[in-house]
Amino acid sequence: MLKYTLAALCLVGCYTGAPANRDVAHAWERRTSAEIEDRWGAPVARDGAERGNVLTWTFDRTHLELPSGGIVVTSRPVAVETGVVDPNGMAMVRTQGSLLDVTAAFHPGALVRVTTAAAALVDGGGVIEHVDGAALHWGPPNDANLHWGTIYGAHVGLGRLDTASSPLPSGEAYIGGMLDPTVGLVGTYALTAASSSGGSAMGMAAGFAVQWWPINRLWLRAGPALLLTLDAGLVDAALHPGVTAAASYAFVKVGVLAIDLCVDLNAGPSTAFGTLGVGINVN
Repeated sequence: MLKYTLAALCLVGCYTGAPANRDVAHAWERRTSAEIEDRWGAPVARDGAERGNVLTWTFDRTHLELPSGGIVVTSRPVAVETGVVDPNGMAMVRTQGSLLDVTAAFHPGALVRVTTAAAALVDGGGVIEHVDGAALHWGPPNDANLHWGTIYGAHVGLGRLDTASSPLPSGEAYIGGMLDPTVGLVGTYALTAASSSGGSAMGMAAGFAVQWWPINRLWLRAGPALLLTLDAGLVDAALHPGVTAAASYAFVKVGVLAIDLCVDLNAGPSTAFGTLGVGINVN
């Protein structure tokens, strides 16, 4: 059941492709050419235009076309006349037969190279007026609050439960998709461990949550969850309905890759546990 849930969460991320590409292109407007070259690298071409300069970037992809072929056999009826000698002389007899048509074809495989481009129109002052083409491939400005497609991440750190306060290694992970540039829907799983005088205790939480970026480096998350707790000595397992919540700040962010400081909290009737740790995320 879990694998189908995760697959559904990945598919729900409808904000990608053409809508995301359009917004990435718009995010570069009114930025400087120096900014886009720092992010995308040096263009492969610089051409003069009536209103300014056109900077062009390209990337190549190679596709393998496999060999293909087939044989087609068709049958069609034909009439055949034969001569038969009888006591009264020669007579013609018409019989019905069939003719087979065989057609064969073979197409060898090939390597096909496809070049994709993006271009920026820059005015005389070095300010970008318009971006066209596959802007999503290179991405938006680093400080733009814009996220798309499938998002996922994980963090590890030290956990604590309300029944066990000595922290032990714990962690949390999520996967999902973006609904718009700043809001996504994710599935989450957290495992928190801690110890007390009676032994180790553990809490696990699986849930769904809305994840929101108020600014580019910060996201907040909350949603319903199912909690499983084991008391000190890893005994008395119990299920609880509850909620999951988390917050993350990326202290390193390059493109869609972020390294962050994250805290998650899971709570239900008579139980609470969470983890503070460092993680890596693609979002």
